[in-house]
Amino acid sequence: MPPGELDAYLARGWYRMGQSIFTTHFLCFGRSFYSAIWVRLALEGYQFSRSLRRIIRRNQARFRTEFRQASITAEKEKLYAKYRATFSGMLAPSLRDSLLDGDERNIYNTFEVAVYEGSKLVALSYFDLGANSAASIMGIYDPGHNNYSLGIYTMLMEIAFCMDNQLEYFYPGYVVPGYPRFDYKLRIGDVAWFDLSSGNWLPFCELAEEELPMRKMERKLQEMQQYLSHLGRRCKKMYYPLFEANLFGFWNAAYFEYPVFLLCQRAEKTSGFLAVTYSPIDNNFQLIQASLFDDMQFYFNDAYMGSFDRRSNFMEIMVIDKIIAYSEDPREIAETIKKLT
Repeated sequence: MPPGELDAYLARGWYRMGQSIFTTHFLCFGRSFYSAIWVRLALEGYQFSRSLRRIIRRNQARFRTEFRQASITAEKEKLYAKYRATFSGMLAPSLRDSLLDGDERNIYNTFEVAVYEGSKLVALSYFDLGANSAASIMGIYDPGHNNYSLGIYTMLMEIAFCMDNQLEYFYPGYVVPGYPRFDYKLRIGDVAWFDLSSGNWLPFCELAEEELPMRKMERKLQEMQQYLSHLGRRCKKMYYPLFEANLFGFWNAAYFEYPVFLLCQRAEKTSGFLAVTYSPIDNNFQLIQASLFDDMQFYFNDAYMGSFDRRSNFMEIMVIDKIIAYSEDPREIAETIKKLT
């Protein structure tokens, strides 16, 4: 991955997972759906706040911190296993699996922050360097040192490294409004967020809840549902927990990638069924002819599938056969549906 190319991906709200690079705009935690909001910190003129400087001073007085090219060792795997055992979410089985997909070769220019108490490794984080930016990838720490804010401390050290090397931007990943697990990333300062529709980075403090992609989709689909109701056409709002099937499927297919949609009546003049979506990227409604995907060899286990209420969640893999119509105006889509059903 050339440094400049990594910068370009990061500037579009992309992120690396293992040895792949991807983006996502929606997340499903438990049985609820959220927006993934990508954020970044501009480093020109940046200064740590008083509370962050306090964390840095306290930890630098107690621990030894080292910066170096990243590596994976038995000592680091042991720390990862200890951290993973107390982590409430999902983590890869090993550090090597998480960073390298189990491979030996790393296509990224990855550095690490290692924190020691005497000779004991107590915290570790990894970050990738581009030409003018860096992306924070992972932070782990000994759960017995919870009182020292080592997770945020290693991220602050990553930022300090970036400033020392005169980089322009630091990317901590995404935050999830309404789901506080990721709010620690907002502690680093006045971050900007990536606006899907404009492709610009805007002040996070000005982000309105109604502009969150998930909320915007739900609001627009409700508007469409009202138009269809006036035309005597019934449709049902459905959530789609399998919207990331494209990340896990073995086959290259036009997987349906929307976490919420309107399921319309089966069309008389088409096979499959009709679905209405709303894209927060181009701000258009889409009328889609969709069908079920036959091959169910995906990494969705039965326990996960069975945890959703099928009355409001569509739990079969969908693929897009074709896009019949798209428009900013819900009335145009509604009239097309009226003709087809």
